[in-house]
Amino acid sequence: MSIEDGTDIELSHLQIGEVVGSGGQGEVLEIAGTDLLCKRYRNPSRTNGEALATLAAFRQRLTPWDRSFLDSVAAWPLCRVTREGRSVGFLMRRAPAPLSWRTPQGTTRLLELQYLIRPSKAGFRTVPQPTPMERRSLALACVRVVDWFHRRGVVLGDISHANVLWGLDPEPRVHFLDCDGFRPLGGVAVQSATDTPDWSDPLTPASRHDFDSDAYKTALTIGRILTRTPYVTPGQRLDLVPGCLDEHQEAVIRKLFTEAAGDRRTRPVLSEWLHVLRDRDSDARPMSGQAQPVDAAQPPTDMVEFAEPPPTETAPPATGVRAAAKDTRDRKPINLRVSGR
Repeated sequence: MSIEDGTDIELSHLQIGEVVGSGGQGEVLEIAGTDLLCKRYRNPSRTNGEALATLAAFRQRLTPWDRSFLDSVAAWPLCRVTREGRSVGFLMRRAPAPLSWRTPQGTTRLLELQYLIRPSKAGFRTVPQPTPMERRSLALACVRVVDWFHRRGVVLGDISHANVLWGLDPEPRVHFLDCDGFRPLGGVAVQSATDTPDWSDPLTPASRHDFDSDAYKTALTIGRILTRTPYVTPGQRLDLVPGCLDEHQEAVIRKLFTEAAGDRRTRPVLSEWLHVLRDRDSDARPMSGQAQPVDAAQPPTDMVEFAEPPPTETAPPATGVRAAAKDTRDRKPINLRVSGR
């Protein structure tokens, strides 16, 4: 099975079901009789098939524990989907059911980050809101996932309200979408990199995403979760949700958020956010791979080596600032769940 060994699978061998979501890059389709989805690109000629194979190979090289963790926090590419030898998409697992909510009209939608960082509106009044302490735990969960990827040499790139899911059952948790936008540090992206409006690093163009730009966007995410304010940026005042932090944590969070507005390579590293967001009980529990901060320019020493991808089709698409400028990818989030499920 391709989902077990990461090998390519021909599109014609899949039992394609309904379209469950679409966006500028492509559409997401059900695979009948499974919990799998297929993201099929609209323009495969703009897709770097070797980069996509590298992501699938990364998962295969993880330990069983890490692979299970990856599957629990990300809609990761399991294998490439090909047609006549050309990469046209990939398989991924459907987002877990607890990361969705039911609208007043009875339809099911994903619990995107936007429902956590915006004031309540009539249209999503049925979204279960976290307690203040759960809100802190969700911010911590985001940092932990980004830190986990950085420790394995992976740059996330575009972190935003549209591609992070959250939930409270059985505990506060997050789940990342659009993982074909991730890439190894210094490596090539599957498609031209983009930034979501209001979520970009002002000092780093999308074509040069790295650990430092990820750290800036993580700071954005933390500030917006803890204030329930969708546009607050480092350097601005933090009006924190009452009760989510104690007095010491508030002081440190405000300091780190201010420092996140600084020059590249001077911003707080993820370990600083982890330390302040943990409660005293979690501080006493050691966490694997989180002892030292990750340098923005160098891969961590415990990173998983990326496997050499198999040969692929024609030359990869253009990369760099010019290619990124031409990318008009729609940032409307792709719905990875079928309504009513």
